[in-house]
Amino acid sequence: MIGHSPSAPRVQAVAASGIEALIERHGGDAARLMRGVGIDPGALAAPDGRLGLHHYCSLFETAARELGVASFGLRFGTQCYRSVMGVVGDLAFNSPTVGAALTAICQMFPAIQDQSVLSLRLEGRQACLSYQIRDGRIVARRQDAELTICALLNVIRAATGPRWAPTEVLFEHAAPADQRDHEALLGAPVYYLAGMNTLRFPVEVLAAAMPAADRGALPLIESRALAGVRLALPEDFVGRVFEEVRAGLPSADIGLPAVAARLGLAEATLYRRLRAQGLQYSEIVRDLRHRLALTLLAQPNLSLTDISMLLGYSELSAFTRAFSQWTGVSPSMYRQAA
Repeated sequence: MIGHSPSAPRVQAVAASGIEALIERHGGDAARLMRGVGIDPGALAAPDGRLGLHHYCSLFETAARELGVASFGLRFGTQCYRSVMGVVGDLAFNSPTVGAALTAICQMFPAIQDQSVLSLRLEGRQACLSYQIRDGRIVARRQDAELTICALLNVIRAATGPRWAPTEVLFEHAAPADQRDHEALLGAPVYYLAGMNTLRFPVEVLAAAMPAADRGALPLIESRALAGVRLALPEDFVGRVFEEVRAGLPSADIGLPAVAARLGLAEATLYRRLRAQGLQYSEIVRDLRHRLALTLLAQPNLSLTDISMLLGYSELSAFTRAFSQWTGVSPSMYRQAA
């Protein structure tokens, strides 16, 4: 499969603060799990250090799977929301209002995580706080999405109270088999297969005062956050191409002209830039479908027909043929073995 480049996105080690305790609380061996996904357990001792974002996401996916806690990311985001944003969290909790706090998080998010987007926009009387990793090579990222949305929700609850609930929550991944923890921890209708991971809530909430804010501390905290932003890596081009292909899969809108247009490039430019990195566009489509297929087949609540549609195939037979070519077995045989 196509690997990550030297400019692949990273995340501050502080974003994993508390994961060792949560893993061990559920009977797991945190050091073993970290080593298994390529993370040195000692790296978490230096919160200003950076981890590969794909390793970070793999850690949460592996913990959820091996511990049998499908809502691991939700629980982590609920319990550790004050620590996982580091200096950007300090900036938010010392802001005067929820609106100022969320604006600060959005502006300074590159200090925490590369090649990701966090945005706040208004749609009529609703505010929309949206998050997404923009490197499509990171396929298995449900746990990261859920922990991030839950952490942001709890930043708002710091001002509005623990029983406050948004209007609705949207996730880009497919619905899990068991959604009871989503209902309990988010307290709102949850929808899946959305374009981005999003919290929607009344715009009036933005005026709520953040408790115990120290506005005098803001200039120093802001300068520390800006220093982190300056360390952010530039966008990884191949990762962005993967992401645009991924976005077009459910609607089968993955032709090179369509993806080039979404990237704001001429077709010839996209072709040339990929060739400069030794890649063919068809390789990216094939590689991404393969990665996603393996992830989706691990979800028993999704039928093979559902999976084939999510991968942009018009017929199940086409998906079955392609999967057999990649792996040597049919999707149903792979799922049985797994």
